[in-house]
Amino acid sequence: MHDPRPEDGPGEIPGELAAADPWERAERAVRAVVGWYTWGIHDLCRSAVEGAGPAALDVMMAARRQAAADLQRLKDGVDAGEAAHLAAYYVAVMRELTEG
Repeated sequence: MHDPRPEDGPGEIPGELAAADPWERAERAVRAVVGWYTWGIHDLCRSAVEGAGPAALDVMMAARRQAAADLQRLKDGVDAGEAAHLAAYYVAVMRELTEG
């Protein structure tokens, strides 16, 4: 299924490579993905009048909820290994969303 692409939403992970700290890197990556999905949801809601399907909105909302939950896990405290894993995962997600 093709994901709708928000036209004016955040498109990159600020300071992705500059963040040496795995927690900071993970937080930047997760926040970028949450922002992308927020814009995507906004765009889908705006285009719902034009016939955008509710399934696409459900997928985006579920993905945003998961990213927000992972952001909360980071705030609550995870070890360096889990932070590095989250960073790698969300960097890959962001690349897929913006390039794919």
